[in-house]
Amino acid sequence: MNYHSICFSILLLSGFFSIAQEPSYFKWDKSKGQLPLTNTRFNTDSSLVQFAILSDRTGGMVPGIFEDAVKKANLLQPQFILSVGDLINGYSTDSLLIHEQWKEFNAILEPLTVPFFYVPGNHDISNSWMQKEWKRRFGQSHYYFIYKDVLFLSLNSQDEGDYGMKEEQVRYFQSVLKEFPHVKWTFVFMHQPLWARDGTGFEKIEAALTNRNYTVFAGHTHNYLLSERNNRKYYILATSGGGSQRRGEQFGEFDHITWVTFQGTTPKVIHLKLDGLIEENIVDEAMRKKIRPLTSGNWLNTLPVQASSASVSTLQPVLKLRNPGEIPLTIRGYLPKQKGLLSEPEKIEQTLAPESAIDLPFLLKSTDGNPIDLASLDPLSIELEGEYTINGKPYKLPAKQRLLINWPETLGNTIQLKYPEYITEDWDWQGTEDSDIHFSVDQDNRFVTISATIKDDKYVFQKGVHRDKLFVYFEDKNQQPLQLTIEPDPKKTFHQVTKKDGTAFKLDLTCTTQITDQEIQVQIKLPLKEIHHPTGRIRLNIGYSDQDDPTSTEAATIYWKPLWGSSLDYAGSGIFRLR
Repeated sequence: MNYHSICFSILLLSGFFSIAQEPSYFKWDKSKGQLPLTNTRFNTDSSLVQFAILSDRTGGMVPGIFEDAVKKANLLQPQFILSVGDLINGYSTDSLLIHEQWKEFNAILEPLTVPFFYVPGNHDISNSWMQKEWKRRFGQSHYYFIYKDVLFLSLNSQDEGDYGMKEEQVRYFQSVLKEFPHVKWTFVFMHQPLWARDGTGFEKIEAALTNRNYTVFAGHTHNYLLSERNNRKYYILATSGGGSQRRGEQFGEFDHITWVTFQGTTPKVIHLKLDGLIEENIVDEAMRKKIRPLTSGNWLNTLPVQASSASVSTLQPVLKLRNPGEIPLTIRGYLPKQKGLLSEPEKIEQTLAPESAIDLPFLLKSTDGNPIDLASLDPLSIELEGEYTINGKPYKLPAKQRLLINWPETLGNTIQLKYPEYITEDWDWQGTEDSDIHFSVDQDNRFVTISATIKDDKYVFQKGVHRDKLFVYFEDKNQQPLQLTIEPDPKKTFHQVTKKDGTAFKLDLTCTTQITDQEIQVQIKLPLKEIHHPTGRIRLNIGYSDQDDPTSTEAATIYWKPLWGSSLDYAGSGIFRLR
């Protein structure tokens, strides 16, 4: 027998050998010859554990995505599904509202044919009342279960409405881990990544996990990250409908289902985009460090432009560009252009060396040579693209900064908070149709008078912190920053002056309000002798907290100028020239 005949015989025998070892539950048509397959080692291991994880649904929720994730997870038919919390919007003590939110969520789960494990997030247990409501509806807010000799721990990272774990919960899981020391693997689930801060109680759980194999899953940040701690993998999942810029998996921003398979050795993790598959190490600690400047956009900043008046012929803004990364950063794009206004130069392209920074001035001027009316300008924004090349692949994202232009205001002019320079909880403010604030400042020999008109689509007058409020910020004669809080009310308006630390400050001022169905008018008279006004100028700021939902514990607050003392606060903002 020649060499080729021997090889053919060996291959033939090996093929028949694999078929000869076929399992009893596998049948095929032998009369047609050899079956084209590699082997008959089917994955029927009775110890196989295979489950799916759904990430954050709420916190800037995009409707329909979580529903799609549930549908597709069900089609994949895992043995069960776990969550990492933020299932409803929450942040309320309104029992009817919370009932409707849970009713809506549970309806989404109805098509599931496999078990779904609820894990609480900060939106689900926003306060102690919501934790009691959770227990009434679902039972335990922290728990464990064992499936095929694998231990699952579900932590409550918002215990009694507060960030972290209370001591009772810590002791509970310490006891569970002590009771089950020899399981094949331990999976730990929580909403907030408690390992990111000290003193959360999780450090005690980590200590109890030391001598076992385990994997940790969390959500909350809406940005995917794979970390390694104590030689174990810690996953922060992206989103399953929660708020995100969704700039792509290479930046950790994507909607997905996480698929976990365990067969007695090491868990295998893959992330299923709703339109594809993503490797688990798409963003690890090393990659996150490299792309962080792009995702944060902090390589682009601008200095507020200080103009001498509201009418100028030119402006010279300054771009502050910096590269905090370890590889060169290329920045390119067009500078602002608006009707009647142009920039010189029109565009830039600049490459910054690692860990370097430059200031780049440019010129803004009118196209017809006439002065620029700053008060009538729409907000100017600068949007440039930053790009890193990592492992031969381009990573690029835009960064956008509003160009703040400031000038001394004239007494008597009406100012509209159409484009606030600072907003907290900005997703809750829908523009001037939501709340529209106009104010003016005037002066006589004794008083500085601030007159404000508030038009709000939904007025909320109620006791407590969560209501509509007007804020006025000014400095006393000793340059001490003060805050005047006004709580309009049809029965009796409340007002109080406080210092920076929140303590009351006695000041002889007057505050009057007129409230109709259409608007609130407020007039404040500040004694001129009590206000800091060097060189005939005073500094003011106006803010309005727009509650809208009386049951919510969150509300947007809009500010004319950046909130005093914030990172965006700048010298000279909100200056008025006195007579």
